[in-house]
Amino acid sequence: MIIEGLHERNIFTEQYPFRLVVNTEEEFQYPLHWHNAVELVYNEVGLCRLKVSGSQISLSNGDFLLIPAGEIHEIIECSKNGKRFFIQFNITSLDGFGGINHIKPFMEKLLKISRDGHSQLQSSLEKCALDLIDEYEKKDYAYALSLNARLFDIIVIISRYLAEESGYAGAAHRPKKRAAIGQINEAFEYIQNNYPSDITLKDVSSSVGFSEYHFSRLFKDYTGMTFLSFLNSYRIKQAEKLLRQSDKPILDIALESGFNSLTTFNRIFKKYKGCSPTFYRKACL
Repeated sequence: MIIEGLHERNIFTEQYPFRLVVNTEEEFQYPLHWHNAVELVYNEVGLCRLKVSGSQISLSNGDFLLIPAGEIHEIIECSKNGKRFFIQFNITSLDGFGGINHIKPFMEKLLKISRDGHSQLQSSLEKCALDLIDEYEKKDYAYALSLNARLFDIIVIISRYLAEESGYAGAAHRPKKRAAIGQINEAFEYIQNNYPSDITLKDVSSSVGFSEYHFSRLFKDYTGMTFLSFLNSYRIKQAEKLLRQSDKPILDIALESGFNSLTTFNRIFKKYKGCSPTFYRKACL
């Protein structure tokens, strides 16, 4: 593992794109960093406070925290006599059957899972996590295959929960809902193809044959986000890539990502990422 700036690189020391770290250090802290892996924090015992994209999150016994790839985060402090596991994996490399792209959006959400708020989800996830940890520690014959299976279980559990929350789950089995999903997917494609332009709710709703009112309700039902929030989030993700992978001026990146001014770009970027574009770029160097 190497930290360059804030970028934690080479986190996978084995050929398998998976890493498990167990930590029992008293009053443990870890500085601001980011990496290309999805991270699932399992706080088995004790208290742990983290900051992700500028927001503080507290974990207690049995809590999980899903941190999407690319999110800047830090561990502020952990209590004495605590125990926590950090499960990191590259979701793209797990795609052996071509189905990962369908659930990727669900793995890009920051999600805290607790016994109080999500008892059934927490219980299912805890069982899978403990099985995975046991397999990793024992390293019996063909353990890599077993790890792969447990990771898929974890991904499925989380994505099904989020799909259910957004109204997406099971919709493909109902004709009207199935048609609506098709139109929502068309809207996604329209946004992907036109996000650099000054597109509006009217443009997108017209492209899929809905009124603005109907489309807004449908979009919120299926994504859990307003159209504008989704559009801004998508534009910020494109801007992140350009900040990491190019040396273009920030104003150019703002315009290429669909923002009509540097002021607007800076404000929305900080809202979603918890830092300025300039800070984010320096962190990625």
